[in-house]
Amino acid sequence: MNCSGLTLCFLLFSMSLCAQDLHFSQFYNQPQAFNPASAGAFRGAMRGAAIYRAQWMQVPVSYQTFDGSFDWKIRKRGKHALGLGCLLQSDRAGDGGLSWLQVGGNAALHHALNAHQGFSIGGGISMIQRSVNTSKLSFKSQWTGDLFDPGLPSNEPLINNSSLRTSLAAGLQWYWYSSKKRSYAQVGFGLLHLNRPELDFSAQTGFRLPMRVTIQTDCALQLSEWQDFVFFGQIQQMQKNQEWVAGFGLRQILSTGPGNTSAFRASLAYRWGDALIPAVQLERNNWVLGLSYDWNLSDFQIATNRRGGIEISLLYQLLPAPPLKYLKSCPIF
Repeated sequence: MNCSGLTLCFLLFSMSLCAQDLHFSQFYNQPQAFNPASAGAFRGAMRGAAIYRAQWMQVPVSYQTFDGSFDWKIRKRGKHALGLGCLLQSDRAGDGGLSWLQVGGNAALHHALNAHQGFSIGGGISMIQRSVNTSKLSFKSQWTGDLFDPGLPSNEPLINNSSLRTSLAAGLQWYWYSSKKRSYAQVGFGLLHLNRPELDFSAQTGFRLPMRVTIQTDCALQLSEWQDFVFFGQIQQMQKNQEWVAGFGLRQILSTGPGNTSAFRASLAYRWGDALIPAVQLERNNWVLGLSYDWNLSDFQIATNRRGGIEISLLYQLLPAPPLKYLKSCPIF
């Protein structure tokens, strides 16, 4: 079997498959991918986000991942609001095109504790398809002693090349915004694959996708009229597999005023035992463009030469107009 085929079959038939759920270094720009309670949990009317990630392009089993989402508040009444969101995820890896496609929707109820803080509870449902093209792989049983014969049976326990299942999710989120400064804090808790859907190509293993637990935080502290300190972190766990990420940075305000707001942000994060992640972000009015790169520090650096993955994000938020200084601050919604 060739190198990419070996790696792909390892992903298909070993329990390490549960570690292949999608992940991003700029998770703070795509909250719906980790917590359905984040749908509509922001100051504004609507939000659209997209992330593209190309990882391990120097090795045969490279990953190309896309995630897009849209969410909005459809109803506000007093201290309550209802948010809805939709999500599209796509991932592809290896010679056999091992792919992941997820399409779903989220709904969240938001309650304002006061003008500056609130909490949300949400749920989501999505369809997940896992597929592979085995015709592009070669196996040991197809080796005749002199050459590979793709017409010979693979003798692998694959019964179909695609698996389609439903996945359920739930989450909680708390958020706080300062009325006089740019400071804010958000903490979210998500449970994904609550029903542990069976995603398998073989009847012999009976593999079920493990539930994924996620915790995220995204915070900013205004230091001066023109600078903010930012901190963000994430913890994810699927069975025994864990991922810890923490980072900090500085946000520099470049210009202010109606229709002329801009800022530049630089940050550095670390994924425990895996990568160092420098990132930059340009903000202009309602738009945010982010760029990050994973500098591989794990044992896999032997194959990657420390080159991990590049990630590009684009975020749009329809934000409320800033209140005049002599008026009472706007409520959190």
